Amino acid sequence: MKKLIFLMALIITMPLIAQEQRNTITVVGETQAAVEDNSYTILISLQPIYVYEGQAEVEVASLAESKQNYINQLKAIGIDFSGFQRNTYYEFVTSYSSSRASEYYYFKTSSKDEVRKITRLKSAGMSVANTEIEPNILSKEQLVNLSEKAIDNARKKAEALATKIDKTIGEVVAVVDQNTSEQYMQSYGTSTSQTHTVTVSFELK
Repeated sequence: MKKLIFLMALIITMPLIAQEQRNTITVVGETQAAVEDNSYTILISLQPIYVYEGQAEVEVASLAESKQNYINQLKAIGIDFSGFQRNTYYEFVTSYSSSRASEYYYFKTSSKDEVRKITRLKSAGMSVANTEIEPNILSKEQLVNLSEKAIDNARKKAEALATKIDKTIGEVVAVVDQNTSEQYMQSYGTSTSQTHTVTVSFELK
């Protein structure tokens, strides 16, 4: 009876052992995802205006005057300052390095034309501190389509490698996809693509 039970257990576990010992080849497949900009955030700084008289700086326009002048110039190019939000957090962070009163505001828009108008506007006491570009978020369908392309690329790579060692590949054994819906815009917009990778294991025969 004990021998019968042992034989049955051996018969059941043998396919599992064979499966675990199956030869595999693991490769990284890749494809390129187009990164499209979605919105822009412009951070501006407003400060009093100073001029040098001799060896000393003299204030010729207060912070309030610089701000009002900037508001008037924005209005002249068709942009309402009410669309700007004050960034007090940035003021706190930079306060240690500045001896002048400063106010920071950010403006978020999806219009390239508005970005150009704001960044090209020259106003005394105002400077553009930073401009951030936010890319589109990929949908689930887009993620799946990109992963399918990456898996196809992995299969071609695995087939080429297998040929080098006189082997062929079989079914997919495992897929590791760690891609997320977030995209990243490279500094200065020098590249509009992002690599989408998937790790795939194939049976090696």
